[in-house]
Amino acid sequence: MSSKTDDLKSGAEAAKKTADTSREKASKPAVSPGKFAIDHEKLIETVQTVQFAWFIGHLFTLLGTFYFILTYFGIFSSWYKIWYNLAVFGIIESFGILIYQHFRKVGTKNLINDDNVHYYGLGVMLLILRPYIIFPILPFQLYSLFHVLSYTKGYLLPIFNQQNTSIEKMITNFVNSNNQKSIQLASLLELVCLGFLGLRVIFFRKRSLTPFVIYLIFIKLRYEKSPVTRSYFKFISTKLDSTITGLNNPTATNIWSQVKSVFARVDNFVLVNDYKKNKVN
Repeated sequence: MSSKTDDLKSGAEAAKKTADTSREKASKPAVSPGKFAIDHEKLIETVQTVQFAWFIGHLFTLLGTFYFILTYFGIFSSWYKIWYNLAVFGIIESFGILIYQHFRKVGTKNLINDDNVHYYGLGVMLLILRPYIIFPILPFQLYSLFHVLSYTKGYLLPIFNQQNTSIEKMITNFVNSNNQKSIQLASLLELVCLGFLGLRVIFFRKRSLTPFVIYLIFIKLRYEKSPVTRSYFKFISTKLDSTITGLNNPTATNIWSQVKSVFARVDNFVLVNDYKKNKVN
């Protein structure tokens, strides 16, 4: 009986020593902090996630838009359709995944009110109509830049043992300093794009009317959902009021009054979000 007890004790002690050794090994990093090393197991797990596919979509948007911009300077100009389609495909993939996740989580509840649906619809329009112009995809590039940086920091740097390094600090500082500014700039670019598309209609450019109408609806949705977009409209309206008043021209004043009346009627027509009722500025 005593021998069995001794065996149990020795077995328990051996197991304890093994566990302690394992914990000690686990506590010691395989490589020194910051030294480049690939965690292959974590890499395989990461690339199999839906989140990684979302990241790839934003990466496509970022690269496609960048190279599409270069075509305006005569660089890879014969490939402009490829770069444009790559950027738009990335838009559809990344926002489509977000819609899929929303659907899996809550079904179709509030789906039409989701910003991701609006941006996805715009991406589909850009793919179907293919106006091959840069302005509509510039805001997407800004969004993709920050999504790619945030994903890189949170998921990719740990895979390559680069957490708590100067690279991570640079990304953190850049995102924290410029994230809000990028949202404001994206909203401004959306309004600039609307004006640009309007000019294309005025000058009877090919494939100009339908993109303008669809983008007009998109801006209406952004106006209802985004306080930043509304603030830009208020700023523009105030500036135009001041300018037209300074002209002291009754005809210009009358035309501007009619334009504001049209905008007021459009504003009262709610598509997805009654921001006045919801007391949103």
